[in-house]
Amino acid sequence: MTNTAKKCLWVLAAIAVVVTMAVAAQQKKKRETPVTAISYHMNTMVEYRLYGKQAQQAYQAIEAELQGLEDAFSMHLPESEISRLNAAAGGAPVEVSAQVMQLLQACVRYGEESDGAFDVTVAPLVEEWGIQTDHAHVPSQDRIDALLSLVDYRSLCLKESDGVYTAQLPHAGQAVDLGGIVKGYACTIAREIAENYKVTGGYVSIGGNIMTIGSTPQGRPFRFGLRDPRGSANDFIGVFEIPGETIATSGDYERYFEQDGVRYHHILNPATGYPADGGLLSVSVISPDGAYADYMSTRLFIMGREYALKNLNNFNCGLVLIDQQRRVYVSDNMKERFTPDDPTGTYRFEETA
Repeated sequence: MTNTAKKCLWVLAAIAVVVTMAVAAQQKKKRETPVTAISYHMNTMVEYRLYGKQAQQAYQAIEAELQGLEDAFSMHLPESEISRLNAAAGGAPVEVSAQVMQLLQACVRYGEESDGAFDVTVAPLVEEWGIQTDHAHVPSQDRIDALLSLVDYRSLCLKESDGVYTAQLPHAGQAVDLGGIVKGYACTIAREIAENYKVTGGYVSIGGNIMTIGSTPQGRPFRFGLRDPRGSANDFIGVFEIPGETIATSGDYERYFEQDGVRYHHILNPATGYPADGGLLSVSVISPDGAYADYMSTRLFIMGREYALKNLNNFNCGLVLIDQQRRVYVSDNMKERFTPDDPTGTYRFEETA
């Protein structure tokens, strides 16, 4: 072979290497371009950022599943399983799917665990207050007392026979509302779907309940701000790192109305029939189990500051509490994953509870 021929081969080999590197770089760039989208389900905004070769398929599958969850669990769709159960209150049992039965059973279990602070049958009071509707108002005490007689998770009758699941509300006027748990539950379902499609990293935010999976293309955990309960939607007082978990936050700042100078928020205490007033502005719970995180944030907000601080490190989850004096408390298992960042200087970050 002549020297000229050898040189040509070397040039061709070099070109092939360059082309291969360029193709690899292009493929890597394509893999690192996330699928992003915003949709609306379960009366709230859903935001996506997913990485991976099948991220688009994962997004479409999650969207379909979220619509299915809404069709099953919504109080506001007349043909949903929950609406049919509520409509039949005081009458015969209603057949439900295994998925609805599973979540109703979890609600009863959480009701027992929280001594009724979390009560799935609080729906009649929720409807009466009408918070985040055009008819929000403070009900009369007589009306609240009458509706309180319908609130009792223990009365929900759940049965299974030969693979058939039924649910029954024994008293006319009773109703269940799974709004305090279903968005967190949806986060767990979204994670399972993302894992099935081998999503390498990303998150799904469902009404402020945020599920993360994997890490960023740079190998770092995803980071999210802790909202300032008395600021705007873009004001934060700290940053979370939540690798492969779900964060759920309950607070008095998103859904509320004011009457005669008093703020009435949407998280009702089943014991009083009024918005919970336990000395907290917000409770954030971090857990791999989205339904548990959603439930715990509601439970602790209702049970209040004293109980939450006493048990700050006693639960199988991470906790960040903000009280009405703007003091911030962080559980031990979150201290390395939560960074205070309060540009207003109005919050005090406590070392211990």
